[in-house]
Amino acid sequence: MDAFDPDEPAILHDRVSGSIITWTADQADDYRRASRLRGDGTVAWKAYVFDGWGNVLGG
Repeated sequence: MDAFDPDEPAILHDRVSGSIITWTADQADDYRRASRLRGDGTVAWKAYVFDGWGNVLGG
């Protein structure tokens, strides 16, 4: 998750719910301010624990 750019559209996998979250960068500032990198490489933000992401343009 360290390569995830919150300013770019993406899809994120939430470990807590097991679902895919569509990211539109509307909350990028809050993500940068409030997210926390965890020791296992995941990122905790709000009620989510993101453990993977993908570029919506296929990159």
